[in-house]
Amino acid sequence: MTRLFAFLASIACCLSAAAQEAPAASKLRLRAVLHNPLSPHAELYVRDQTGTLVRLYLALEGLTEAQNVSLTGGALQLYTSNTINPAKPLENLAATVAVPADVKRAIVFIFPAAAGAKPPYRMMVINDGAAAFPKAETRVLNLTNLELAMKAGEHSVKLPASKVSTVPKVTRRNDLNQAQTEFYRKGKAANEWLLLAERPMQFTDGIRNLILVYQMPNVEEPQLRTLVDTDLP
Repeated sequence: MTRLFAFLASIACCLSAAAQEAPAASKLRLRAVLHNPLSPHAELYVRDQTGTLVRLYLALEGLTEAQNVSLTGGALQLYTSNTINPAKPLENLAATVAVPADVKRAIVFIFPAAAGAKPPYRMMVINDGAAAFPKAETRVLNLTNLELAMKAGEHSVKLPASKVSTVPKVTRRNDLNQAQTEFYRKGKAANEWLLLAERPMQFTDGIRNLILVYQMPNVEEPQLRTLVDTDLP
């Protein structure tokens, strides 16, 4: 009997240790932006915190309300259907992107992949935490394959292709909280930068700006889209 109790106790200890070592399911508080000017409507699905596929919140303009979702192996996965064929689990995969383990709140931008690519969408993730994305800062997503740059007030920032770039708080602004903002593309000659666009932009302490630089089919010059985020963490 003593040996039996000792055996059961050892099993209990092992199970307890395994439970402590097993990682908790990754959870994420998500806001999403679908950027597809040629087809702005889409029905996409994401796993909620129970693992069930539910419809992803999407809006025609601006950021959506926050949605609690779960990750799969550290990745955010979107699907074109709320059912998955076990024999072909990737058949309905719309997009996937790795999310760093320290990111608990995120803004995800969804945009079309190259024609014929699988999965059909790509995503970029921005850490939406208050410390990672403070008030009054700006994030610029360069969705093109071009080397770009911008000036905003006192800041000059390089915008590498297919990357998210940070613009710190702009303090050099007028009485309307506006600052002259200019966008450039790299020319053929060394140190040659060609002006793409210039405009006054508003930079205030109570908002965050999100700027997308993208290209339309058969249009050489990049286009700009600006979102203003007032729902701050």
